[in-house]
Amino acid sequence: MINLGKVLQSERRKQKLSQQKLADMAGVTKRAIAYWENGTKSMSVESADKVFKALHITVKIGEL
Repeated sequence: MINLGKVLQSERRKQKLSQQKLADMAGVTKRAIAYWENGTKSMSVESADKVFKALHITVKIGEL
């Protein structure tokens, strides 16, 4: 099972973005980014969409 928080953290670091910069780009809070990366809280589908679009990556969940 993929941990989206770890994917988020890895991609953010690869792109050399701070949590604050990514939060600004995605329209979420820095605290939310920290919670998701640490696994404290889960991302909603809407938040995941915003954050991964800001990182210019696609995360495909499930098969239809």
